[in-house]
Amino acid sequence: MKDHKWIIKAMKSSVFFMLLFHFSNVNAQDDWGCKKPNKKALKAYEKAQKYGFKGRDAYGLLIEATKIDENFAAAYSVLAYLNEKKAQTSPQIQNRVKDYYEKTHQACPQYRNYEAAYWLANKNYQEKDYEKTLVYLNDYISGVDQKKPNKYKEAKDLKDRIDQYYELFDHPVPFDPKVVAGASTSADEYLPMLSPDNQFLFFTRKVNEDSKSAVGEVSRELFIQSRKKYDGSYSEGIPMPPPFNKGSYQGGSTISVDNRLLFITIVNQEPTRDGRLFSNGDIYYSEFKQGRWTDLKSIGEHINGRLSWEGQPSISADNKTLYFASAREKDNFGGMDLYKSERQGDGSWGAPVNLGSTINTSGNEKSPFMHSDSYTLYFSSDGHPGVGGQDIFYTKVNEFGKFESPKNIGVPINTEDDEHGFMVSTDGRYGYFSSNVEEGMDIFYFELPEEARPEDVIFVKGSIDSKDPDAAKGMKIELKNMATNQVVEGVVNEENGDYVAVVSASEKEDVMMMAKKDGYAFTSQYINSKKEVVGKPMRAPELTFNPIEVGESYPINDINFATDSYMLNNQVMNILNEFIAFLKENKSIQLAIYGHTDNVGESEANLELSTKRAEAVKNYLILEGIDPARLQSKGFGESNPIADNSTEEGRAKNRRTEFVILSK
Repeated sequence: MKDHKWIIKAMKSSVFFMLLFHFSNVNAQDDWGCKKPNKKALKAYEKAQKYGFKGRDAYGLLIEATKIDENFAAAYSVLAYLNEKKAQTSPQIQNRVKDYYEKTHQACPQYRNYEAAYWLANKNYQEKDYEKTLVYLNDYISGVDQKKPNKYKEAKDLKDRIDQYYELFDHPVPFDPKVVAGASTSADEYLPMLSPDNQFLFFTRKVNEDSKSAVGEVSRELFIQSRKKYDGSYSEGIPMPPPFNKGSYQGGSTISVDNRLLFITIVNQEPTRDGRLFSNGDIYYSEFKQGRWTDLKSIGEHINGRLSWEGQPSISADNKTLYFASAREKDNFGGMDLYKSERQGDGSWGAPVNLGSTINTSGNEKSPFMHSDSYTLYFSSDGHPGVGGQDIFYTKVNEFGKFESPKNIGVPINTEDDEHGFMVSTDGRYGYFSSNVEEGMDIFYFELPEEARPEDVIFVKGSIDSKDPDAAKGMKIELKNMATNQVVEGVVNEENGDYVAVVSASEKEDVMMMAKKDGYAFTSQYINSKKEVVGKPMRAPELTFNPIEVGESYPINDINFATDSYMLNNQVMNILNEFIAFLKENKSIQLAIYGHTDNVGESEANLELSTKRAEAVKNYLILEGIDPARLQSKGFGESNPIADNSTEEGRAKNRRTEFVILSK
């Protein structure tokens, strides 16, 4: 468990108040319900007070008073204060202070509203003697008069912190870490970052170079990329190419879901006003374009300050929010806080926004990691109740868009040392971290406890097919959870039309993917969520995406009817609801709904069935507010196949619903 500045501050303020009290209330010991002191002891005390409790003579008189009366609480209390002024420079004197407060508490616990109990609780907390801390806290909390000046709230907060400490140790979580084979070597590896598709592992490796130089071995930190192999292990890795690994220290990184936008922390030594140097961390980014990484660029001077520290970035799944840690003079709660910046319409990053008091404390918060589910944030903190220096915590965004109170990930994942640089795989099963073992720092992974796992996600990769070579420019890909209505925008590569999108969804929550762009026809794909696809990158069929043109036909994918039925099921209605939204945004379009079947069965029956299905779709559109004057419908049966009916795959393609633009 960690020490806290507010505890030290509280101790100092109580000592200052005590001094004033002693100077103005010499005979007030009995006011606190303490036994009246021996007359000779009181006389020595009063004489010391005439000296202002200053000097060797006054100190000797106080010692004399305590020898005459071993239960003289006021004299012990003043001796504690006088020694505390000198205790910073001598452990021996520090022990003397503690001894005098203990004697004060023994002589009269309630003296000065249980002040000695409060001081001793904090002192034992600093010394990590939590059992004694609880004894004194219980004395203080149960006895303090809350109508008089007190530290009741601070004592309750500290007791809650210790209670949580014991609770964590009483209920350990499963933890069986395993080294990441291949990537971990005899050198030190740390600060792991796994790409969202799990194909790449990025980390820092410290290597020794130039061992024959005059100064001996020289260590260097390299930013490494390791690729996943067919057997599930990772390669040893190679240094990232330029612009990485040049000049200043580079580490603490994050990469977008499409592996094409990488943010990294760069640390330079900057001079302060008094001429000293300090390590100034800033966040830079690089984009993968035309087969190479572009030059590193700052995310902006309004975020990267010359006298502040920014680093440990984490990018959201939609590339629109960047989370990071920062130490800055303004808009903070303590030493290091967590912030976010929103991507602007022009591609720049907005002003940093503090994540607030639910996340940030008077201590230090570091290493944010926003999972691809867009709900679950992991981070390290020494300000929230924990068991070590920096503990790992997690929190989720609630239905109001606010972070819930952070939860400690548990013991033995968290130890009495520092834990940070933690991240979670996209499927939510594994946590990754670095740890110091006998051979040095290595990267480990372990199965995450169920309660600490993020939401399940659907992770889709795909590409578009279009007659327009510029179709991908300005195109949006959206994934919509049909159960929760959560919509997440994907990331599109405008060079070739490839896209990646991730949305939170369990195996019982279907997802719909849509491509959108002004002047382009409605196109979608319906994803039936199941265990096989949740959390694992899936390759979607090529998505046809073409401009709206009169006379052209466009498929409405995944309009699947039961055999010999024209009743609309939930999946069909979900798809049509999104098609309706498209029609309401494009109010001038008039269209015809066409129904088609394969060649199984009688052709007359197929014609009738396709006609009824097309009419059912049209009627649903009308029911949901589309003007009937804009709509027509027609069935074609098996007469217009687009694939070979001799194969199941071909027949599936021929069983289709499409719309034709009549006017726009």
